[in-house]
Amino acid sequence: MSRSEITLGRVRMAAAATVLVVASGSLAAHAQQEMPEMMQGGGMQMGHEEMMGAGAMCHMGQHVDGRLAYLKAELKITEAQTPQWNAYADAVRAAAQKMAQHCAMMKEHGGAMMSADLPERLNMMEQHMTMRLDSMRATKAAVEALYSVLSHEQKKTANEIMKGPMGMM
Repeated sequence: MSRSEITLGRVRMAAAATVLVVASGSLAAHAQQEMPEMMQGGGMQMGHEEMMGAGAMCHMGQHVDGRLAYLKAELKITEAQTPQWNAYADAVRAAAQKMAQHCAMMKEHGGAMMSADLPERLNMMEQHMTMRLDSMRATKAAVEALYSVLSHEQKKTANEIMKGPMGMM
């Protein structure tokens, strides 16, 4: 194995590890289930989605409205709390939509990632992480506003069930 192949393998493994650090709750469990498949051949067979941290993240946007409905029911959101809830739900939907668009783009242009040189691949990874950070910040602001109007019991429930990325389960 050449030195460049080893370095490339390390970059890919670092990208996969970043996904695990960023993800939590059910998403982390999902990512851990995918890791053996993603790392076939000692990390040398990872595709563009996994390298960008999108392998597990692309599943995040599935069933968003169903998860939001569950959370709203479990939290017993009152009429007075509805504006803050709606802002939170909109932020979660926007983050999921951005991720879906990113995933679609990666599937369409994924070959470019694998054929790009190292600085360009790192640039693409940085862009992906920046997009994720921007979405996380928007969702965090909405979570803080919602959390501030929850009762003690609702906060306890939120702390128990909203463990995944961006306050989802």
